[in-house]
Amino acid sequence: MMDPTDLKILALLEKDARMSNQAIGEAVGLTSSSVFERVKKLEKKGVIRGYSAVVDPAAVGRPIAAFIRLVVGASRGLRTVADICRGEPEIQECHHVAGEDCYILKVRTGTPQGLERLVERLRNESEVQRSVTAIVFSTVKESTAVVPVQEDTR
Repeated sequence: MMDPTDLKILALLEKDARMSNQAIGEAVGLTSSSVFERVKKLEKKGVIRGYSAVVDPAAVGRPIAAFIRLVVGASRGLRTVADICRGEPEIQECHHVAGEDCYILKVRTGTPQGLERLVERLRNESEVQRSVTAIVFSTVKESTAVVPVQEDTR
């Protein structure tokens, strides 16, 4: 378990990964060198897995978001879907799930035809018994944050 200060640091970095150690230190009551050491420890432990920029999908030619639910017939089909997902840049997320479906995918494509091509590839190259595709009309909330924002008790 992490202490409240580490959680505050993580929440700040999730909000703005470019935030300076000095600014984080001011927000959590530490020196910038203490923040630096804590962040390095969190990186070494694998708590912080990396840093990235949030890119507007439409600006790079992928305005169409969709979720694809797959039911796959055999374990070989499960491995094939996983392999396709790992290698396909249009598939942003691939979750092997419990319940009626086997996989839920989040995808971003440039055109409806690109989405159709992707669904057909999944169907043709693996043992998909059923697929359901939901195209996103609009997004109310999209976030990668997992750390709850801590209330300031100072």
